[in-house]
Amino acid sequence: MIDTGQDVVGMRIARQFWNEESGSISPFATVLMMTILVLGIIPGIATLRDHIVQKFGDMAVALESIDQSYSMTVNGVTSEYVDTNSLTDPVGEAPACLDLTISPSGE
Repeated sequence: MIDTGQDVVGMRIARQFWNEESGSISPFATVLMMTILVLGIIPGIATLRDHIVQKFGDMAVALESIDQSYSMTVNGVTSEYVDTNSLTDPVGEAPACLDLTISPSGE
């Protein structure tokens, strides 16, 4: 291999690290490679975390906007049904239509 003098030191060490067959590598090359890997992994993991949190937020907004109320009106025939039991939660109270009270037991 001809060295043109334009090789970046890190690339030369990475090439040496890749082509090493004697089973031993220099500690400097190991530290340099691990540093480069860690510096690449940290932003990747942070970006992954941000995207996962964003998807959880999108899912929460979607679940919050679900409305299961039902309304039906038929014109021309005297038939009408309106569901007045809304599943919107009052502020500061337990979720609508769920009974979270636990009766006392004899234990």
